[in-house]
Amino acid sequence: MKTIAFYLPQFHPIPENNRWWGDGFTEWHNVSRAKPLFKGHRQPQIPAELGFYDLRCDETRHEQAALAKQYGIDAFCYYHYWFNGKQLLETPLQKLLADKDCNMPFCLCWANESWSRAWDGKDREVLMEQTYSDEDSKSHAEYLCEIFKDSRYLKSQGKPIFIIYRVGKMEHPAKFVEILNESAKKAGFEGVRVFAVRNFACDVPDETLATYGIKDIVDFQPNNTEYPKRSALGKGIRLLQRLWNSLAKKVGLPEVYSVLRLRYTDVAKNVLKLYETFSEHHHPTVFPNWDNSPRRKAATIIQNDNPKDFENWVREAASIVRKRSDDNQFLFVNAWNEWAESAHLEPEQKMGRAFLEAFKQGISK
Repeated sequence: MKTIAFYLPQFHPIPENNRWWGDGFTEWHNVSRAKPLFKGHRQPQIPAELGFYDLRCDETRHEQAALAKQYGIDAFCYYHYWFNGKQLLETPLQKLLADKDCNMPFCLCWANESWSRAWDGKDREVLMEQTYSDEDSKSHAEYLCEIFKDSRYLKSQGKPIFIIYRVGKMEHPAKFVEILNESAKKAGFEGVRVFAVRNFACDVPDETLATYGIKDIVDFQPNNTEYPKRSALGKGIRLLQRLWNSLAKKVGLPEVYSVLRLRYTDVAKNVLKLYETFSEHHHPTVFPNWDNSPRRKAATIIQNDNPKDFENWVREAASIVRKRSDDNQFLFVNAWNEWAESAHLEPEQKMGRAFLEAFKQGISK
């Protein structure tokens, strides 16, 4: 079984973020400014032994790799931001490629969505638009194939693994997959094993994905289309909060947090039932905790204060995955370091290494 943790490269300043959000902006700004919204709300979540790191530093990646391997993470899946040849947040990956002493396996997930000011509520203000063309697909494929040649790049059946976050947003996904496979074969590979992320923003049917040349699906969690049923009262309160915020933006009144709170064990139990219906090519994702209130006023909070509950979810998911053929034993984790969404395995001041320990115990046979 291969365990793959999604990895966010946002923890270093770039000129674009300086211009959009202020000088020196990184995810740590959102993390450190978080506040508790109710009694028992575990915010802010502050990193422990790795500290407020900068991913331009080689030492940090070595420490992350050593910690991940110690607790059972086989590979990192770096988010990859490509906009018609323009890249953002590529420095950590480029430094990893140049640093052959860091022996952590990795793969890429193309986060192919436009960037907007959604974090501060201005969803319609596009900062970096995602566009598509055959020429760009060829350039992109050539660039990716050079990365695929790295001996640490994760491969299956002789094919590099490449994940696409928003297949449904692509204009001609089948053409992109065709071009990518052609380039990979020219580079000496058997092709590319393309995975599509299935989440609230991408619900392309399996049959349609197959026509694109994609048969592998990452069931990305949390997925609000798969949440347990909520009460009418809870839905009504959140609707009123959203209506107030919509009006507040127009007239200059202060906004309120629109918070959806779900019980972690209910979400895990609900998702495990879904796993049992999955085919071998539909790969589970687990998460230790979820709380995006540091980023958004319309927040979803699935707080988990009991690492044992995470361990149980991991154990059940791993049991399902291990029953599959060797080539289809993948378990994804959201995430290694999504600190602004409180989805991280990295040690935190209040919980220490508890979730890492829970993960290690969960995948233990």
